[in-house]
Amino acid sequence: MGVLAAGPSLQELVSFTPGVELDESAPLSASDLHTLLDRIESRSEEIKDRVHKTVTKNYRQFLSIISGANGTVADVEAVARDLKSILDALGERREEGVGGQRQDGGGTEARLSFDLEICQLAADAEKLRRDGEEREQAIAVVQAIAELHETLQSTEREFLDGRLIEASGALCELRESLGLPADWTGDRDDQKAREHQEKINPYTFLQDAWVICYSKLISFLEDLFLQSVVLDESACELRVTPCLPCGDSDSGVDIVEVELWTILAAMDNVGMLNMRLAKLGDILFKGVLEPILHDMQIEVVIGELVSSTSQQRKAVLSWRSHEYQSDIAGQKDVYSKLIKVFSFFRTNLLVENDQWVQCLGHIIWPRLAEAIITKQLRKSVPNDIAELAEFQKLANVTAEFEACLGSTGLIPDWDETKGDRLSKFSSDVEVHFALKKKKHVLAKAHYLLVQNDYTKFESNNEEIGTKDSDENGDMSLLWAEKCAITYPAKQLLELMHKTLQDACMSTPQIAMELYHAARDAILLYRSIVPVMVAGQLDSVHQVTALCHNDCFHIAHQLLLLKFQYCGALPSNVQEVFTFVDLVPLFRRLGCDILEGHLHLIKLNLMEALNHANGFQFTDQKKHFDTANSALHQMMIVLTRVLKIWQPLLAVSLCELAMGKLVEAVVGRLVKEVLAFEDISVEECGKLRKLMLLALESLSPLLGSASGEGDGPDVTQSRDAAEKLVPSWRKLARLTDLLDMSLRPITQSWESGDLTSCGFSSDEVQKLIKAIFSDTPLRTECLARISSH
Repeated sequence: MGVLAAGPSLQELVSFTPGVELDESAPLSASDLHTLLDRIESRSEEIKDRVHKTVTKNYRQFLSIISGANGTVADVEAVARDLKSILDALGERREEGVGGQRQDGGGTEARLSFDLEICQLAADAEKLRRDGEEREQAIAVVQAIAELHETLQSTEREFLDGRLIEASGALCELRESLGLPADWTGDRDDQKAREHQEKINPYTFLQDAWVICYSKLISFLEDLFLQSVVLDESACELRVTPCLPCGDSDSGVDIVEVELWTILAAMDNVGMLNMRLAKLGDILFKGVLEPILHDMQIEVVIGELVSSTSQQRKAVLSWRSHEYQSDIAGQKDVYSKLIKVFSFFRTNLLVENDQWVQCLGHIIWPRLAEAIITKQLRKSVPNDIAELAEFQKLANVTAEFEACLGSTGLIPDWDETKGDRLSKFSSDVEVHFALKKKKHVLAKAHYLLVQNDYTKFESNNEEIGTKDSDENGDMSLLWAEKCAITYPAKQLLELMHKTLQDACMSTPQIAMELYHAARDAILLYRSIVPVMVAGQLDSVHQVTALCHNDCFHIAHQLLLLKFQYCGALPSNVQEVFTFVDLVPLFRRLGCDILEGHLHLIKLNLMEALNHANGFQFTDQKKHFDTANSALHQMMIVLTRVLKIWQPLLAVSLCELAMGKLVEAVVGRLVKEVLAFEDISVEECGKLRKLMLLALESLSPLLGSASGEGDGPDVTQSRDAAEKLVPSWRKLARLTDLLDMSLRPITQSWESGDLTSCGFSSDEVQKLIKAIFSDTPLRTECLARISSH
């Protein structure tokens, strides 16, 4: 309905000259008064016309509001009569014309009083309309509450009368009508509890009453279900009662017997079936399915038990022991037992309801599939390629078992073409075999490297490769000298070759995994062995030489693998097959081990020579004996090292390594002698004697390291020494210089003999100054050496 606009001001009703401000306190003229009355009358007619249209248009609404107000019926009728008469009067007035003029002031006052009455009447009508609407809403709320209360009482009567399905369905509808969440159980937080205490809310009482009824129903259904489905683990039986008697129930429910289907349907209606089946699925998996999977001696039997007194029928599932079978037929028998168990579940427990079967399948199937894979299929994955065909039989049986369960609805989202977890595992048997084989290879390699004794060794028997020269006269890179290697390294290489041989006879997918297994197995040597023998590497021990040999022998074997196996491998493996990238790693490891070993030996040699005290004062017997003893200790160290190396290292490597050690000793001796500032004649003789002793002792040692036999002659020993020890000739020539006069020394320098032995001009001059006193001849010789 429309709202009347605000009344006009005096300036709007009285005409005045534009630009001249009207003085409202000044008296009006007669013409202004007539104009004012005419315009007020015209304005009044307009208002009457608008009121007439509004009231006429909404007459029925006004009448309905007024007549519906409780307790004011008489007043509404009176107002209706008055309103009717007013409308008639307004209609007559409207017919007389809106433009009529009234000249008398008394008529104007009557019209204004009439207008005010009309406005008051409209306000009263609006108030009555609002009161009527509020009363109608209150009545509607009371009626709704009454209907909900009646429905709740009816639901309680249905429950007590034993109509469980109807009662459960009605409770669900009431829950939605009361605005309760699906999982609400009657608990309120502190704020809502305070509001409930401060203000009585009828809906709150209805909600509490609903919770009481709901709790009674679900408790009653839970008790019935537990009585209908009994798992006796001690007797290995699952007993299901299709029709349960309830005559002696203490719940107050008037029901003689109830079917299991009714219990499950009522649970489904109130939304507790999923939780109940989840608990049941967990119990059934642990109590029934796991024992069948764990022990193949169990036999599944389905029977029926009838009570002699009440003639009550019970379906019974039991499991007993029978003769064990360990072949594929035994595994097939396990599947047939499981199918029988699930058939019992579907027929007797879930009463052929597909939806409930799927619900139980969501709980049981993932765990069952994982258990079958873990306890049966994964253990049945063959260890040898030849057994893959035998596993295929088990894969076929497994696929049939899975398809049977899928057709019954126990497997969620079953797709007959793709299968499910068991079929996917069986179809990927090559992947599982390859991973199992790889794991087995790495485990065996780890065991070989961790458990074996690295002091035990054997020779590689014969020189590997060919030693013949090619047409260009170059030695073949495939040739390797004979040396000793440890048992772990030998067994690790055998394992690697066996793995690659299996790869040559495998499918591309398996071959790729075996190829990577061979690489990983050989790399375990680099990771494990340095840690296993760390204690021996810090001392002069044969393990150091053996580990060096292992590294170089493995590196050499890796060089040959491409020629041995690449052509027989599947094409996908041929594209990536390489072991050459591992060769530098093992060679570097072997070099590091040997270099560390040599450094440790050199420290021992230098420590022995330190006892010579720089070979000072050897003209005195005490100091001479001390120096002699130091040389003897040095020879003991070298002899011991050679004794360790000779049966282990390759001849060329033993020769080269011994040459480095002797070079360190000879270099130290030369440095000690050349460091003298003054050498007496007697001391020269003693030093010469000690140097000759060192040369005579070291020469046979080098001859033995070169493989010259037990008794190499002097010439062979000297040739080997000069070849392996760069400073050998320098020490030998220094020994001669200690017994030469000044002029022959100068002549030897001028002839280039001393230079060829490694002497420098400063070293020769320093030696001359130490041996000979300051004379004109010495000055002349020094000048000649310096100028040459």
